[in-house]
Parts: sequence; C-alpha cells; structure tokens
Amino acid sequence: MGSIVLLDDATINKIAAGEVVDRPSSIVKELIENSIDAGATKVIIEIKNGGISYIKITDNGCGFASDDVELAFERHATSKIRKEEDLLHIKSMGFRGEALASIAAISKVTLTSKNINESIGVRAIVEAGNILSVEKCGTPQGTIIEVRDVFYNVPARYKFLKKDFTEAGYIEDVVTRIALANSKVSFKLISNGKIILSTLGKGKINDTIYDVFGRDIYNNLIDVDYEYESMRVTGVIGQPCISRSTRSQQFTYINSRYIKDKIISSAIDRACLQKYAIGKFAFVVLNLDINPKHVDVNVHPSKLEVKFDDEGAVFEAVYHSIKNALEQDAIKNSPFSIIKNEVKEANYEKTPSNEEQIKVKYDNLTGDFNVKSIVTKEPEKKEEKIFKPYVAEENQENIYKIASNSSSNAEENIQIDRNIAIEENLEEIKTEVGKIESVDNILEEKEASKLENIKDVSQTKEPIYYKYVGQVFDTYIIIQIGEKMYIIDQHAAHERLLYEQIKANYFSKNSNSQILLLPILVELTQKEMDAVNENQEILKNVGFEFENFGDRTIKISGVPNIGYDLDYKGVFLDTIDEILGANKTYRESKEDRFIATLACKAAVKGNMNLSYKEQIALLDDMVKLDNPFNCPHGRPTAFEISRYEIERRFLRK
Repeated sequence: MGSIVLLDDATINKIAAGEVVDRPSSIVKELIENSIDAGATKVIIEIKNGGISYIKITDNGCGFASDDVELAFERHATSKIRKEEDLLHIKSMGFRGEALASIAAISKVTLTSKNINESIGVRAIVEAGNILSVEKCGTPQGTIIEVRDVFYNVPARYKFLKKDFTEAGYIEDVVTRIALANSKVSFKLISNGKIILSTLGKGKINDTIYDVFGRDIYNNLIDVDYEYESMRVTGVIGQPCISRSTRSQQFTYINSRYIKDKIISSAIDRACLQKYAIGKFAFVVLNLDINPKHVDVNVHPSKLEVKFDDEGAVFEAVYHSIKNALEQDAIKNSPFSIIKNEVKEANYEKTPSNEEQIKVKYDNLTGDFNVKSIVTKEPEKKEEKIFKPYVAEENQENIYKIASNSSSNAEENIQIDRNIAIEENLEEIKTEVGKIESVDNILEEKEASKLENIKDVSQTKEPIYYKYVGQVFDTYIIIQIGEKMYIIDQHAAHERLLYEQIKANYFSKNSNSQILLLPILVELTQKEMDAVNENQEILKNVGFEFENFGDRTIKISGVPNIGYDLDYKGVFLDTIDEILGANKTYRESKEDRFIATLACKAAVKGNMNLSYKEQIALLDDMVKLDNPFNCPHGRPTAFEISRYEIERRFLRK
C-alpha cells in the first residue's frame, strides 16, 4: 500500500488559509481591499485584543448580492476576473477569490450586507469554513464583516501570535498604508474602544498625511509629479529634517497597491544620496501609475511583491521623479536663486594645478617623497581649504610641533607624542633642537616598554601611549602604538563609549538626565505611542524625561546627559524605530537592546569632521575601556596594520 493520501477538505483549507492569513492584520488588509473594490468611501475598522479576539469591518460599498453570499465563501470565487487574460489587466485590489474562504477557515465569521440594487439585506454565519446559516435581514447599504477568535482551530499558528499591542500595531500599519493610497476614502481605526487613526477622505494625499502623521511631517513635504515614458509617478517626499533611521516611513505603490520592491527602494536611495545624511531614509509616499500589462502582481499570496517587464524604466521613472522634486524645491527655497550666477562669477578663482599646490622633493638615496611646503594661496574670504594640514594650536595641551629653520639636519616638522610630559622642558628643547638628530628616537626610547599591542595593554590596565596621526575621510582616526598603526572607526568607537556610559548609569539607577530649557514636542503614530508607553520605565532610566501632551504627542523635558550635542528628537524617534522594527534577539535583554540602540543613534556618524580636541577626547576615553574592540552591535572599532606589513607592501621587506 502506498503512503500518499488525499487530504480532507478541512485540512486543505487550513493549509491554504495559512498562505493568505498569517496574523490578524492580514485579515484586516484583505477585508479593507474588498471594501475599496466595492466602491466604499467610508471604512470603519474595530478591533479588540489586537484583532485576535474580534475584528469588525464596516463599509458603505455596493454590498453583496443575496445570491452571491454563499458562493463568496468558496475558494477561488471572485467577481474581479473571468478568464486568464484578465490577469494582464488587473486594477482591483483583490482578484484571487481566496480571502473570505481563508478567513472563514480559521475563525468565526458573520457577514451582513445589502446590495445597492436590493431592498433587503442578508446575513451569513460561517465557522471553520462551514456555512451555518444564511438569512434575510434589515441593514443599511454596504457590508459588515465580523471576525472572532482568529486561529481558534489552528493552535500551531495561534501560539506564534505576538502581544495584543504588537498585533494592533501591525493592523495600524496596514490601515495607514491603504489610507495613504486612497485619500478619497475616509478610514477610522478603533482599538478597544479608542480611536487610533482617523482620516477625513478629502481626496488630497497631503491631507491624509496630516491626519495620520501630524503637523510636523505635513509642513515638510515636497510634492512629486513626474512622467517618464508611459509611467507617471505622484506623491510626496519629506525634507531631510524629517528623515528616519529605518524605512518605516517609506510607502511605495503600484497602481495604488502597496508593494515592497528593491528596484524602487534603490532608486529612492540613489536620488536622495546627496541631500540626506548617511543612514537616514526619506519620508516617501509614491504611487507609480503603470499599464497593468507591464507588471505582474500575481507573484505572492500577500501581493506585496511584483515583477516588472522593464525594471530599468521603473528605476529611471522613480529616480528622476525624486531627483527633479528635490532640485525644484532647492531652487524654489534658495534665497540666492535670482543672483546665483552673479555670485558664482564674482567668487570664481582659478584652481591651481597640482604643481602649484604642492612641491615635492625626491631623495635619491632613500626614495622617500617629502612634502616641503604648501604654496597654494587661499582666497581671503574662503574658509574651507582643498587640503588643510594639521597645525597645533598655540595653547593646545599635550601635543607639540617643533620646527627649526637653523639646522638642515633637523626635521622640518617634528611632532612629539601628546602623552610625553615635557611641557616643563619645552623651552629647553626648543633651544637645543638643533642638536637633536631625531626626536622620534627619544620618543621611541621612552615608550619602548609601554608601546605594546592594544589588547595586551588594556588587559594589564597599564597606561596606553599612542601617537596621534590624523583623521581621514572625516570618518577614521589613525594612531600609532609601537610598531603598529591603528585605523579607528569614530562612529563605532563613540558608540562603544556611549553604550558603556549609558549602561553604567542605567544599572546604577543614575539617569544622569539633562533638563532642557525649551521642551521638545514629538508627534507620534499610535504604534509609536504604544511603544513609548511600554518602554516608559527604560526610557526614563536612561535619562529621558517626558509626559503625554495630547493623544499622540509627548513633551520631552529632559534628555540623557552624554556629553555631546545631539538632535535629541531625532535620536528619540530613531530609537523607537529600532525598537519597533529591528530583530535584536541576539542581545541579552530588552534593556540591553534599548541601551545599544540609543548609543548607536546618539554616536557621531561617519563623514562628520571632528576637531582635534574631540578626536583626542574620544581616543583617551576609548583606550580606558575594558573592551574597546567592538561596538555593542558587534562591528569592530579598529583594525591594525603592522609596520612590517606596510614596509612589505612598499617592497622594503
């Protein structure tokens, strides 16, 4: 006897339902899309316990014909398409005929509806895919669908559901995405009797954004309207000041259908490259109108993925739409737009050649190139230089630059390590510098016993002596320790410092909060507000002082005192984004995840030019740590290159 058997209908339906419905938010999505396809202009969503125990969708659409109600709960029964060719021209949200059947298979459903062409309505009760009753009833035009006890008969799926507020957050995300694509439809989301989201359906995307995200985002929007070949891109993009650290506020649509697509995301990132900080993502709501025959939406049960027959054209359309909008906004808001050309002409100066900028002397004996002088003359009013060598300040502590013009044998520019305490003998050294053959030899002799591998030194708790070299690419700091050179990532190093500092304050119950003279008002989505409320104790323990200031607004009166001037509003929002969206299961605890996230968001970034004093302070604090080698998320803070390796690359070894 063979081992293959035909599954019963109940098992088949449950398996199939799992592809369409994976959590309560999937139910809400499918039912709202049906409401939109029915021509509804008003949709009300009511949920309890995150939609796990109860979901109710009410709309004023055309309603079900009484003869269609029973058939609607059958698999692959739909009014959206009739034949295979219709798949090439899909404009409706739903089309597979699986939603109601899948929902009914894993829950208890009551459908009440009245068709626009009928005088009386109909009510159907379905449980575990079985129609228990269908009867006539009085009801207004439209449809009401009630879903109870989601996954009550699929315990394997039920146990993977999240906490109520988390599932409610997923539902809010779904309603938000659909509302942004349907600005002519009024949406209201009610959770446990409280209104979470409400849009008026005025027909303008900006008004919907105001209803969902508040005034702060509404006031910083740039309109997008661009045509490319046979496609049209419309929507808005936010100013850099409202950018976030995740893509949580990027909403992209194809023919008003919310999708996630790497091509479109890449085009947005490329267009924003010059305007937005590294690691920041623009607020975006974009809809691409495209002929349905050029896009396949029948790729995945969730319909979040699509395929284009010309990905390059889609990339170009999105890229140029964003690029054009940003450029036009820059021109519009520039105070110099009228006299731009005149100013440019007035300040024009010939760029010196390489030969004029730097004169190089080649030593035939050693093969060394030595920079002798910088001869470029900077314009009097120009502040930034093409190349600006480090020059020690007159009163700068712990580092000295000694020069002698009286002796050809002495080094022209000699930097003595900042950690050698020679301040009291500085004048004597200056007078005797002509007699010194190599100050570096003195340095090496004094450091010979202490300049060791950085790990070994930290483990022995001995002082670490290092020679500061400089900063490159406004991102990496270079130092020398003994016979090794270390390249340090300033962001990763600072992140490690802040992590240790915040963690120490947190577990010592010392919040070390800094009170603000002017409180910061932060507008949040309901999902973000729920996250703040759930993590309130942790937020306050790390130094944030805040209180509710309206339904979805908080007032921040105190911030973590971590010794750095920060955009605390941005840090606060970025931290919430990470808590909501990132998978940090590798962290030890929720508190540790939070502290690590806050440290990351508060740390100095790459491409941020630090002053000499800031770099030295960072290095001094870094070498004191027990573990300075990795940021709290695991990235290395530095890597070493030995003198031997450098000389080997130059064929000296």
